[in-house]
Amino acid sequence: MSRLVVHPVLVAVLAWSLGWGIFDGLFGDKGPEQIAASDVQESIQALAVAASDEVGDLYAAREYVSLWGSEERSALMARLSAASGDGIAPETIGVDDARDALAMWEGTRQEWAALDDETREATPDPRPQALARADVRLTEAVLQLGDKLAGSRIDLAALHPGTWFPDSRDSLARGRVLDAVASGDAQAVLRTLDELQPQHPQAQQLRAALRRLRDADAAPIPDGSPLAMGERSIRVPHVRARLAALGYLGADAPETGWNDAEPYLLDAEIGRALARFRDARGLAPDSSLDAATTAALNTDLDSLADRVALNLERWRHLPDDFGERYVWVNMPAYHLEVREPDGEVGIEMTVNIGNAQTRGWTTPVISDSITRVVFRPAWYVPSSLAAAQVFPMARADSLSLYRSGFEVYQNGAPVDSRLVPWDSVSVGQFRFVQRPGPSNPLGRAKFPMTNPYAILIHDTNRRNFGGAVSSGCVHAGDAEALAAYLLRAEGWTEERAQQAYRNGPQRQGVPLSSPIQTHFVYLTAEVDASGALVFHDDPYGYDVKQLAALEGAL
Repeated sequence: MSRLVVHPVLVAVLAWSLGWGIFDGLFGDKGPEQIAASDVQESIQALAVAASDEVGDLYAAREYVSLWGSEERSALMARLSAASGDGIAPETIGVDDARDALAMWEGTRQEWAALDDETREATPDPRPQALARADVRLTEAVLQLGDKLAGSRIDLAALHPGTWFPDSRDSLARGRVLDAVASGDAQAVLRTLDELQPQHPQAQQLRAALRRLRDADAAPIPDGSPLAMGERSIRVPHVRARLAALGYLGADAPETGWNDAEPYLLDAEIGRALARFRDARGLAPDSSLDAATTAALNTDLDSLADRVALNLERWRHLPDDFGERYVWVNMPAYHLEVREPDGEVGIEMTVNIGNAQTRGWTTPVISDSITRVVFRPAWYVPSSLAAAQVFPMARADSLSLYRSGFEVYQNGAPVDSRLVPWDSVSVGQFRFVQRPGPSNPLGRAKFPMTNPYAILIHDTNRRNFGGAVSSGCVHAGDAEALAAYLLRAEGWTEERAQQAYRNGPQRQGVPLSSPIQTHFVYLTAEVDASGALVFHDDPYGYDVKQLAALEGAL
């Protein structure tokens, strides 16, 4: 039988290596001597008692045993440092404190390893306190990140009372993060944090776009004469960098193209991207670089990143489940689409939304369900609109309600509007119903929802779309097509729906066997199908107010 012979020199080398901490990554945080577990526990207890109740209870349940080893600390620190890619400033969740504590621990460990035995014997061991501080500060930062990812940073309902109805926060999210942290399993923590992110593909694409903007190193494009495709200029690498930062050159595009054979050439790829960018900014969709395009491309990328981060925050207040098939209305884009279970858009159209200039007429951010389609509907006038519109019309011309097809009810009983002394009565006595007809603002179809605010999607007798002009509801740009599309699931043919819309009986309601979830959202930054960032105007001025709230100014 062969014998294992250990050379005396090898033994000496191993002893020297351990003494200098070379194998700490393999053998943990022990350094040249074991750290007394009781000393670490005592230091953690002192820190945990002074921390929040949540952190104190978490460590107390573990008898103040440290949570994280070397690899776990590195993995968690990397995730915390990447918080800006989630729209969360690392300094707001204690990342700087955690990083400083980790650096202090590493420095302390190395300094202690460098001491000779005699000096260590005469010196109090500083490692337990340094290790404890690193452990606790890292735990605190992870919990803060989890809280922010769960949507704690802003109360949209309080900020916009009566006009923003966010989805309820996940009350169990905090508990899941705490359980993951208490396990001491960094990978479980990372998985839990990822699960808190909005999972919709559009939100994931927005996160990727935010990281790209945060990482971009794109200097402003210098001024110059107009540049056409096929021409060369020193400005072209700057143009490429800006387009790449905004996603117009694809996910894997080089940032500047300095390594191209023709780095200064405005080639076909850049030309196509410029045309798309110009079109998104309301400019003529050609491939030229002019002063207007240069100014638009030179928009401060940090401010754009802040807007993207804000919209990512809004995603955290939307439902996790939008429904298998659902209606999606993005108000700043004046756009409605029906999304199918496979993620494809079944039908889309331009819409109008509520008037921002009149108090109470803004369309709310809300999730609801369409329960039926009503063809050639009557308009049951809400009390606010009765006072603002209908009653003043009757006082100005006592015959106007009759001519416009209004039914009038006084204290519940029908009355002839021509005989009412409008100057001597109050609006609260009356209820107004406008019969179907060409002057009815609901048009030829409405799509009732279940909310108590009389907010719904409907047709309109207006012919222009893409503005904030309604009294609060959403005007469908093609209500006939929307009705036909929704009723396909009820066995209706397009011809049948068309007949009901154009010439069918008045007030014909068709229930939907499965109500379709409907979401009115407010997103001023999106990622289009090509991966490019698209920004919309802010018709209700919510961006400024919410950005200020996130920055702690409100």
